[in-house]
Amino acid sequence: MINMLKKKIIVIFLLLTISASVSYSQDVDSSLFFNPITDDIQNKILPLEALIDSAIKNDPRVKLEALQIDYNKYQVTTARRDWTKNLGFQGNLDYGNLYYYDRDELTRLDRFYMTESRRTNFGAGLFFRFPLFYLIDRRNEINKNKKEVEISMMRRNVEIRVVRREVVEAYNKMLEYQALIRISNEYQQYSLVEMSMAELEFLNGEIPASELTRLKDYQTQRYLAFAESVWRFNYYLELLEEIVGIKFNLINKLK
Repeated sequence: MINMLKKKIIVIFLLLTISASVSYSQDVDSSLFFNPITDDIQNKILPLEALIDSAIKNDPRVKLEALQIDYNKYQVTTARRDWTKNLGFQGNLDYGNLYYYDRDELTRLDRFYMTESRRTNFGAGLFFRFPLFYLIDRRNEINKNKKEVEISMMRRNVEIRVVRREVVEAYNKMLEYQALIRISNEYQQYSLVEMSMAELEFLNGEIPASELTRLKDYQTQRYLAFAESVWRFNYYLELLEEIVGIKFNLINKLK
């Protein structure tokens, strides 16, 4: 009868301790601290669609494809203007002394003599040429560059879908492990109560050492499951911050 009374007192004391710790967590300023056991992470960060929009905006792969789209549009403009390379102006200007070794045919004298001439020459002109291949292939070249723009836009859409999937996966994994934290924490608290009662029973000779060892092993497994859930939750929370490019600045009490 006395042993049973002691057990009830221990159970009541432990439950009151757990309840007090939960109440204390709820009194903490939610704007400064975050406890995955008592606080909902969805209420501490931006909504999922806002996180996706931020990730798309900050993702370097999407930015790279956007730059490629702009570049390919410039290529289309260049292809349309390419015909002008077959039009142009040309000119030349010469100045200097020219020396000649001539023979005078007018006097019929069979001799050569040196002459000097000072001249300034200049000229200007306009050239216009269109190779046959260019005339045939010009429209095809423009269409090729237009297709490059379409390909770049499609690649950008593919990257956006990849980013969306990454955000959704990290977000849902984070929620999953927060739920596991709460479940494993509850089991851990019950195993703590159970272990305390088992130790009392062992001291009173009511259970053998093997049973106490089994319960201790169970308590250890519950603790490891809780610790792993906390680690994985923090991992996916930090991964989500990295993907969306936003620091949530949460002070995690279990980290």
